[in-house]
Amino acid sequence: MAGCMNKYRNIILLALLTALLGMVSSCKSTRTTLKRPLKEYGFNYLYSKMLENQLEFNYLNAKFSIRYQQGRKVTNLRGQLRIKKDSITWISFSPALGIEAARIMMTNDSVKFINRLNKTYFTGQYHLLAEILNTTIDYSILQSMIIGNDLTQYDVNKYKASIDGGLYRITILERKKLKKFLRKSEDNPKVLIQNIWLDPSLFKIKRVELKELGEDNKKLVVIYDDYVEIDGKYFPKHLLINISSQKPITIDVDFQKIEMDNSLKFPFTISKKYKELELTNNPDEK
Repeated sequence: MAGCMNKYRNIILLALLTALLGMVSSCKSTRTTLKRPLKEYGFNYLYSKMLENQLEFNYLNAKFSIRYQQGRKVTNLRGQLRIKKDSITWISFSPALGIEAARIMMTNDSVKFINRLNKTYFTGQYHLLAEILNTTIDYSILQSMIIGNDLTQYDVNKYKASIDGGLYRITILERKKLKKFLRKSEDNPKVLIQNIWLDPSLFKIKRVELKELGEDNKKLVVIYDDYVEIDGKYFPKHLLINISSQKPITIDVDFQKIEMDNSLKFPFTISKKYKELELTNNPDEK
């Protein structure tokens, strides 16, 4: 039973981490990082340039392929991602044969998951998933990572700017969720530390690092690579995700066939024949 529970957790983990990804387009050529010495800028200028280049959209639809590795175990899947901005993130997973195996839908308040292979489902809130993943997670973080934007629901305190390895680096030493986005259950919201490395030609994110204050052993890093242009906007074609925690995880992702602002549906029906899963965070389970 413990093995089955861990398998369900891994599927949910894979779905959530896929949702932390950026996007791709097959249009036009990429730009490379500038080779000449970089001009020094302050934090306010760099942060404003990053916001100026953020993605604005209503709907997003894309296909993806993913390679997920935890220890020696490697899983390869394909799937489809749909987003309604600030509202819904929907992901469908399929193995090589193309038959849907699992589906997940995330909103501001909840996460729903169905496993069609085993006829099971899960519904819950982010605090439980944060415990299972052993890292900070909520919908605003997920969406920000997906679209490559800043954490707009978090404030900015104690910041600095520098040049690091041919990129601009901005560091935000204290990020707390804004009061208007706090829920009743979040009396003591976690304080986040965020490092962002910007491409000096596009002012788009090349690398982002997020961790909790005082939790040096838990860290999420996303590397965005191979930017391509679509309608004057730039997206990373390839992403590499590393999660440092008790069990390090590496995820390699490529996206194809991205579409924006075409109205989408987010079907999610749980059959009465499916059995509900009750997930708990038990580190002793194998």
